[in-house]
Amino acid sequence: MTRSDLSAWSLAGGSACVFALAVVLAGLPWPAAFAAVAVAVAAWAWRSRIIVGAAIGAIAWMCVTGFDVHRFGHIGIAGGDDIARAAVLVLAGIMAALVHAVIDAVGRYRRADPVWVDFHATESGLEPADRREPTV
Repeated sequence: MTRSDLSAWSLAGGSACVFALAVVLAGLPWPAAFAAVAVAVAAWAWRSRIIVGAAIGAIAWMCVTGFDVHRFGHIGIAGGDDIARAAVLVLAGIMAALVHAVIDAVGRYRRADPVWVDFHATESGLEPADRREPTV
């Protein structure tokens, strides 16, 4: 599966998940639903691109605002609280995707394989690393 396919599935699955959570948890106080949706945003954004994580966070904000905060489907910015909720959800998606990308990039960086180094050391006439005397 290519990276763009994975991002499309993350966007579709994440959108459906946050929508379902917002609808199902509409009877709870909105902070509880918000916390559950924020966890879902981070989980779905983990394996996706950063822009997809931001999109999942924006969709989650619309679902939480429309179903949990205002309860009658009104999606709009009514004050600083709406902006803060939007920022938290979008940043949750961005940070999850960013942290995963950094961990993936660091994991790809590897030092030279010791077997490979020893093989080329014997070809060039150098002594393999495991037979060298330690230097002090």
